[in-house]
Amino acid sequence: MSDVGSARRAKEELKAKISGEPWCVGVGVEREDGVGFIVRVTIRSGALDAARAAIPERIGDVRIKVIESDP
Repeated sequence: MSDVGSARRAKEELKAKISGEPWCVGVGVEREDGVGFIVRVTIRSGALDAARAAIPERIGDVRIKVIESDP
């Protein structure tokens, strides 16, 4: 399980890497039952392939969750 501090550090690292991408809507931290804290990345609808190429599944022990925004 990841803790909130690790998730916040992972969020800042990821935010620095992808925040300028046109498909990136936002990056945040949330709690997910059974996993601990995760980083949630919201992307524009239809940009899943580009986002998956740039976003790792994990940073350390923190899981990254990619969510497409509504069109």
